[in-house]
Amino acid sequence: MKQRIRRIWLALCMAVCLFALAGCSAAVDTAETIDPQIEMAMQSGSQQYLDLFNQMDDASIEQALATSVKNKDTVMENALKSWDSIKDDLGAFVSSETAVVTKGDDGYIARMNTVYEKRAMEFTLIADEDLSKVETISFSPVYTTGEKMAKAGMNTLMGMGVVFAVLIFISWLISMFKYISVFEAKMKAKKNAAAAAPVAAPAAPAPAAAPAPTAAPAEEENLTDDTELVSVITAAIAAYEGKETVDNGLVVRSIKRVSNRNWN
Repeated sequence: MKQRIRRIWLALCMAVCLFALAGCSAAVDTAETIDPQIEMAMQSGSQQYLDLFNQMDDASIEQALATSVKNKDTVMENALKSWDSIKDDLGAFVSSETAVVTKGDDGYIARMNTVYEKRAMEFTLIADEDLSKVETISFSPVYTTGEKMAKAGMNTLMGMGVVFAVLIFISWLISMFKYISVFEAKMKAKKNAAAAAPVAAPAAPAPAAAPAPTAAPAEEENLTDDTELVSVITAAIAAYEGKETVDNGLVVRSIKRVSNRNWN
């Protein structure tokens, strides 16, 4: 029984060793399949790109970013934005190692370990199988455990702050509902009061303007006095001529002056 168990363990160990050797040989075969010229091209290209980014100042980054946006070069645009966001965390460039080139599913990958003043960084460049187009350029700064924990704590605080802000806003919004109901009640009361109010009688038409007073007719001339005056004048003329009557029947008598002696 013990011998059988030993044989089983021995078989398992041999199987593990065989799989390990197969894996190592596969890795060696994969590394050997890369053409040396392609490997050199990837190493040289990744170094040139890294030197290009290291030499850029803020003005150069802005200019290159505007050009990439204009040319719709999304790979370079994303790389410039990423580099601009991490360059202050890296500091000045110190050194770099030779890139390690591997074969990927869609092309070749060059990974380069670099050292900067503040921290280390892994620079990665991915190209297509024909090496005619760069697919991806990425920067991966190496942060210490303390820095990672600090960033995680900051992200947690920001997330909690946003959540609390949203909760406070929702609470305030809910507290405003009572004012909305009061406003609706007031509007409803106004509407009901307007509906219950009697309909106002139509306004009486304005009285017509009184006609302007017409000028009173001039009083008829009283011709009676004038007729009498004419008769008197006519009688006087007739008396002067010796006539006793006139056409209108008036009797005209002459008046003679009597001497004062007859009254004595």
